[in-house]
Amino acid sequence: MSSYELDSLSDHQILSQLAERLKNERLQRNITQQSLADTAGVGVATLRRFESGEGNLSLLNLIAVLRALSMTHLLQGLLDDSDISPVANLRESGAGIYQDAPRRQRARPSNDASEDESQAWSWGDDA
Repeated sequence: MSSYELDSLSDHQILSQLAERLKNERLQRNITQQSLADTAGVGVATLRRFESGEGNLSLLNLIAVLRALSMTHLLQGLLDDSDISPVANLRESGAGIYQDAPRRQRARPSNDASEDESQAWSWGDDA
């Protein structure tokens, strides 16, 4: 499922699909809920509620369940620390408006010719 498809789902629907995925993984490995709960250090009632869609896991419990199923690699995308910013990455690849580095520009007071000479800047010791 692409991230675009996930954006169209509610948080509860995403949670439900995640619970279904972990339940299917547990069943494919022929692991009981009790065994997985014991290995993960999570209450079996908590795991049952999560798998049935009636409850949710805390982030720590989710990590523990993923670790017990040897699936922590699925979190890698969240933890990758890129040395390059997304804009710099686009600039490097020559994408669209990011092809050239932006020129810095600062606001300056207008050089109005009608300015009074007495208001012109001086060092202060010229007086």
